Amino acid sequence: MNTSKIQTVNFFLNWRSFLVFNTLIFVAKIIFSAYSNFNAELFEDWSIARNLATHEIYAWNLKYGSSAYKLPLYPFFLSFFIKCFGVFKAIKFIIIVQHIFYFIIPLIIIKTFGNFNVKTAGFLSAYFFIFSPAYFYYSNILEATNLFILLFAVWLYIYSIFWTRAVIPFQKIISFSIVTAFVALTQVIAVPIMGVMILLLLFYKRLSLKNTFIVACLAILVYSPWVIRNYITFDKIIISKSPVWQNVFLGYIQDYQILPNNHFLTEKDKKIVFKKTAANNEFVSEEVYKEEVMKIVEKDQFAPIKKGLNNFISLWFVPKTYFDNNGLSILIGRKLYVVFINLLLLISLIYFFRNNKRIFLFCCIIFGGFTFPYLIGHAANIRFKLDFEWMETSVISLFLFFKYFVESKESNTRESRDV
Repeated sequence: MNTSKIQTVNFFLNWRSFLVFNTLIFVAKIIFSAYSNFNAELFEDWSIARNLATHEIYAWNLKYGSSAYKLPLYPFFLSFFIKCFGVFKAIKFIIIVQHIFYFIIPLIIIKTFGNFNVKTAGFLSAYFFIFSPAYFYYSNILEATNLFILLFAVWLYIYSIFWTRAVIPFQKIISFSIVTAFVALTQVIAVPIMGVMILLLLFYKRLSLKNTFIVACLAILVYSPWVIRNYITFDKIIISKSPVWQNVFLGYIQDYQILPNNHFLTEKDKKIVFKKTAANNEFVSEEVYKEEVMKIVEKDQFAPIKKGLNNFISLWFVPKTYFDNNGLSILIGRKLYVVFINLLLLISLIYFFRNNKRIFLFCCIIFGGFTFPYLIGHAANIRFKLDFEWMETSVISLFLFFKYFVESKESNTRESRDV
């Protein structure tokens, strides 16, 4: 790099400059939310939280009583604000707190990269995060993704300590176990990923067998009240949440099909199924969904593959809801942005496959772990991608660091020696 480029890089890639930009984005988000009167999109978590706070029952629909429709951590988070400020005022405070989450997350990202002595890549990743159009807006949505990203970023930070330090304080093992359980109580899809990554710590001798056992036991202990509650309430073992076949069935409905040849059931059939499930609780509905999925697969044995391909496109590009929308905000803020970072990710993966198999393996675990479950279920919501899109840009940032900082510096050093 020439002197002017080095000066520009040094100006942006330091704590002082980043905190200025991060603060400006935070203020802009507050102004944006205030301008829109702190309006928020509300989903099942909100219904459960409201019933929990006002009726002291963990239920999605009071008509059917107690529920296991959603994992508990985010509804409990929401219910805290409802109890403190009331149903209507709570939304404003929740959105502000979620904006604070998004202020903290890039700081954790930088610290995580710093543990691997690649803080420059951490700053690049943090800038990707704060300038992402989707993340700028998404903290106004009351969905578990907002809490999950924070918790998983903390989990990866502690994980990086385990990976890079020879001696691990016992307090860190306890913290890691608790955060592991909290992540699992927020987003079930992360459980297999965390399991494999913990096994990697054991395999590469970053964590002893004894400490691995302690982490597993403590994490299960913290998680277990949810399973015990479900067994006492429903007289059945529900390890995560009740909707399983529902998610599989939704992947087959026409509303979510991007591929034109995917026709699994008619609009009339869909309405009949939804009419049945609307008249029953979530557990009876599961049997209805299961029966309908079996019918679809019996008619077309390749239906799961066709649906899986459709879901892959929905997850890694945009779901059907946005696929036919070419409005300026969707086209630039989402579609072109996603194509851009997906292309950069592909280039990054090729680079790491050739130069660093360990990082490539890590990427396969992360992105494979977040992708595969949605191929089985459905990928109708942007939030599924947002759970891990920040990790995608983190990998890209690491590639840019190695390619244009480390290799460029080494090349300049060799050239100066030759002279």
